[in-house]
Amino acid sequence: MSECWSKRDIITTEAQLGGYVTLTEEEKEGIRRCRQIMPMKITRHYAGLLERDNPDDPLRKMVIPSLAELVRYANDEEVDTHKDEAKYQPVEGIIHRYPGKVLLMYTTACFAHCRFCFRSEKVATTLDGLRLDKALDYLRSDESIRDVIFTGGDPMHGNPERLEHALAEVRSIPHVEIIRITTRAPIFAPEIFTDELVAMLSRFKPLILITSCIHPRELSDEVCSVLDRLSDAGIVLLQQGPILRGLNDDADTLRKMYEKLVQHRTIPYYATWGILSPGNRHFSLDGESARKLIRELENTTSGFCVPHLSTLDQNNNKTRTIG
Repeated sequence: MSECWSKRDIITTEAQLGGYVTLTEEEKEGIRRCRQIMPMKITRHYAGLLERDNPDDPLRKMVIPSLAELVRYANDEEVDTHKDEAKYQPVEGIIHRYPGKVLLMYTTACFAHCRFCFRSEKVATTLDGLRLDKALDYLRSDESIRDVIFTGGDPMHGNPERLEHALAEVRSIPHVEIIRITTRAPIFAPEIFTDELVAMLSRFKPLILITSCIHPRELSDEVCSVLDRLSDAGIVLLQQGPILRGLNDDADTLRKMYEKLVQHRTIPYYATWGILSPGNRHFSLDGESARKLIRELENTTSGFCVPHLSTLDQNNNKTRTIG
């Protein structure tokens, strides 16, 4: 199985993006000034979805750097959602915050850089070699672990043979019942889902693939085809994603997205709010507004089109489900 992703498929410069949209002067300045914090990275598929002459397009805000990312607040460190993550990291690549389930931070690389990301990192690395072996040893040693979540970054980014090896190792652990993969790959790079790749993933069932869809316009025909093929292969599909100010914070937008996902056998799992880190405060929605949006959806669509609403309780660092 060969790697089907290359640098030719991504846009990282103002000149490249200019072939898809008419950039404003503010967007150009954002691209330049945010380069050292989190450089622009957009797949060509996703760039093709952007509205050329609309700077208020939610999809443009999702991937084009903004000067708002440079704003810092005195309490940024205090409210950073993942400020205490190190104390839940027994070995590199493992985050064991909750009983029975762990995050396997397989890679910090992504197909594109979402501007609301709370894991903006300058150097992307992939867990392999001895580092992966140590993480796998930890999974084998703790028989309470039944649920392993491949995350990152995006676990689908990079060499598929390496991912296949990691999946096979985790699946061989007797007490691991469920493997999840959290990914934006269907949204950003649907072309990587060849028949060969889908067949590889299906060999590790029960496998749950959770895609982070944020806006209904991300559900292009190519993306929906990928979801259909994954479901046909017996892979359970869920959706999770944040409700973000100025991107998807209205009930009609959410309803349209959730209903279309369900048409393609992808169940809305949970929606989040208040996931903060330095540079993404301008996307933050307060809890009451998020709860109001979910209440607007209830009884106006099928129950399975309404996700759970959750946040991270800043007082005790635990996920709290709302409603």
